[in-house]
Amino acid sequence: MVPENKITERQKELFEHITITHFLCFIVLFISLILGNKIFVNAITHPLINLLFFAVVTLIGSYLIFLQRVMEDSHSTEPKISTIQIVFAYVVLLFIITGLTVIVTGNSLNSVEYLLLLPILIAASMMGKKTGILVSCFCVILVLFFKHKTADYMSLVQLFESNLILISTMFIMGWFVGGVTNLENRHREQLRAYISSFHSEIMQRKAVEEQLSMLSQAVEQSPVLIMITDANGNINYINQKYTSTTEYLPEEVYGKNIWARRDQSKECTAIYQTVKSGKAWQGEIKNRKKNGEFYWERVTIAPFSNKKGEITHLIRVSEDITECKRIEKEMARLAQLNLVGEMAAGIAHEIRNPMTSVRGFLQLLGDKEECSRYKNYFDMMISELDRANSIITEFLTLARNKAMLLKKQNLVTIIRTLLPLLQKEGIKTDKYIQADLEEVPDLLLDEDEIRQLIINLVRNGLEAMPPGGKVIIRTYTEDNEVVFSVQDEGKGISAEVLEKIGTPFFTTKDKGTGLGLAVCYSIATRHKATISVDTSPGGSTFYVRFKIDSNSDNNELNYTPEP
Repeated sequence: MVPENKITERQKELFEHITITHFLCFIVLFISLILGNKIFVNAITHPLINLLFFAVVTLIGSYLIFLQRVMEDSHSTEPKISTIQIVFAYVVLLFIITGLTVIVTGNSLNSVEYLLLLPILIAASMMGKKTGILVSCFCVILVLFFKHKTADYMSLVQLFESNLILISTMFIMGWFVGGVTNLENRHREQLRAYISSFHSEIMQRKAVEEQLSMLSQAVEQSPVLIMITDANGNINYINQKYTSTTEYLPEEVYGKNIWARRDQSKECTAIYQTVKSGKAWQGEIKNRKKNGEFYWERVTIAPFSNKKGEITHLIRVSEDITECKRIEKEMARLAQLNLVGEMAAGIAHEIRNPMTSVRGFLQLLGDKEECSRYKNYFDMMISELDRANSIITEFLTLARNKAMLLKKQNLVTIIRTLLPLLQKEGIKTDKYIQADLEEVPDLLLDEDEIRQLIINLVRNGLEAMPPGGKVIIRTYTEDNEVVFSVQDEGKGISAEVLEKIGTPFFTTKDKGTGLGLAVCYSIATRHKATISVDTSPGGSTFYVRFKIDSNSDNNELNYTPEP
């Protein structure tokens, strides 16, 4: 591929070559005039004796100036000359000058008629083959006319035969030089067309490259996880979001097959069959990160085909919806808490009043002598009524619109107050409680509710362990939060249970009500705190994180959450 500047240099070289050739031709004409008139000496003493000679010399000089301007203008970026001017410059005027030179020189030079090759050369080199042959015809006529005038004794046929070599040379020169000129012009035009097409192709390729670059950046910097595989599911590409979410580097996943587990998973087999049939699959998948952590993603797997309709690649686009799932779960749990709280607030007093009456009469009957033999039954009924009353109390604790009295107090102080009671309760079942308490800032807390939260979490930890186990209570500050944690040495919590934990009435205990953790979550929500769980086969840890409100100067605040 020849760059455009190379074409310009070549054209400039050709222009210079032709220009020098033309000037050399005129030098030959000028020398012929000088030699033909034999004025090596007389030109100095008698320069105006031959007026015709002087006119021809003047005409040649003027023509050289005109010819130079025509050549420069014809090769400029915006030529101003017309075709008639070019024909006049390279054909008519040149032919006239050469003819006059031949006539002026006359018989003073041998073979002066060969000067007529010069206009053929110049015209053919500039105007092409047709012009070269046409000028050759005129030059042949001029030769025959000149010979006829200088040799009266010869017929036209004899003149033609005697000058056949010259005439043939004229036509050959007109045909050959003009043909070369036409060929060069044709090649030049083809090369220009090729360069123009090449430039157009380059611009198109640049546009395509810019689009591909934009598409590549969009894919690479996309906020969704993107994976591209071949038709068999072998991974060829993952974007930055996939790496940042899963922590897998490209070199760790390239070449691996996304269908590797389809023989063990019915869901994966169904996805495989859908995609292989040429259809896109959409759904939610629970996946695992490099560190073993699970996350949810909303996935679309679509095949794309070539022009023949053959599937060449698969694209997997997914979005991390773990946080959405957590929010949905939290919203569902809060909705249940709200429902239970509203039910509790609506019916608690109506149930408690008759229960209080029944309990009083059972105590009264149990104290009577004639009913003494039923006292065990009366005590058992009273115990069940007390248990029902405690459940109603927990119901009321779940109510989101429960009024709270928030006071600025220290969490560590509340824990230390409860610690002897909790340790005594653990010793009964051969279990131990260890406190690792760091000093933390004061918080706005409802002491009764926080006491209930602590007791519920510690009791759950004690009940989750076999005899000999240990529960560790910790407090510390982290990221502008006060953290309260309860760690046990139980068997951990399964994934199925972990998804439902904190839901009202869900319990794994034989005699549990499923309200203990629900109450803890409700208390945490009212204190604008969060509860998280870290579990493993070696035990579980519950974290309660309270935001440190540095802008609050109130030591006491009556607060009723909106229903």
